Amino acid sequence: MDFDALLKQLQDWTNKVPLIILGSGGSVPFGLPSMWRLGEYLKSTLSFDNDIDNTQLEAFKKSLDEFQDLEKALLSIQLNDNVLKAVIKATWELISEADLIAYEQFVLNSKEVPLVILMKHLLSTTNRKLSIVTTNYDRIAEYSASTAEAFICTGYAQNYIGHFSDNIHTNALSNIKGYSGQVNIWKVHGSLDWFETSNKENVHLPLRKDIPQDYKPLIVTPGLSKYAETHNEPYRTIFAQADNEIQNANGYLCIGYGFNDVHVQPKLIQQIKTKPIIVITKELTPKTKETIIDGGCKNYILMEESNGKDTKIYSSSQGEHIIEDVSYWNLAEYLKRIQ
Repeated sequence: MDFDALLKQLQDWTNKVPLIILGSGGSVPFGLPSMWRLGEYLKSTLSFDNDIDNTQLEAFKKSLDEFQDLEKALLSIQLNDNVLKAVIKATWELISEADLIAYEQFVLNSKEVPLVILMKHLLSTTNRKLSIVTTNYDRIAEYSASTAEAFICTGYAQNYIGHFSDNIHTNALSNIKGYSGQVNIWKVHGSLDWFETSNKENVHLPLRKDIPQDYKPLIVTPGLSKYAETHNEPYRTIFAQADNEIQNANGYLCIGYGFNDVHVQPKLIQQIKTKPIIVITKELTPKTKETIIDGGCKNYILMEESNGKDTKIYSSSQGEHIIEDVSYWNLAEYLKRIQ
């Protein structure tokens, strides 16, 4: 393998400021729960005081044990409203608790967080603009952008009680004085900060420790429910913006993303046929390899952990190779090679 040529390719593709696709693997290092842990938490904590809901809960648990995959389990059963509300509430509570602990870590020591360093690097370009599409509910992307001193656009007004708008992102936010640039964060499955009021209004309530009374968290859980939920705002506008960002990007940097989401996939798969894509993750999913390597993509570099201490690289130009005693699949090590 011509490592220098590979390195030059990585640097070139990264320095052109690709769209970042941030998956759950990008949050796990901060203590956020994996899908497996969330599934186990739901199994151990949910209970109901009526036979109908308990029967459905037991069916869900059985399905989860069978598939060992939360999304597949939720796809196999149509939860009724009562059980679904309980799943959403428990999901919000588990992730929120871990997220607030991560927030404290950012407050105390965030300057060396790899995602912060990456954002600063990419915002230093003349355009001063960076976009992220993420399936995560947590605020790791927002914390990182804040530490990078960027202006954040999620579609909501950045107030203590923020309203959603379909045109906030059209402002020249990257030119606002006092910021390093603009980071668009399109959260296609919702956010811990987003809620629906009893009057069906969407509001942004940052850093809540609990869910306000009679409010519903605006997070889309895996499974059949997400197909119905995402026809409503804010998701319709956010999907449109995410698709627009994917279509107009000059390349893609996927961090901890497993290519398992129907809301991100269609446009992304179409675009990566001809545009460069980099994937760094602890373990490449079968879907990632199928989509990129077997899918006829012309320009790709994929990196994952191998043997606990090495990096396995899949390159469209140089084939498959193992580089010993390095962790280029880890964002911190990756950054050392592209700056």
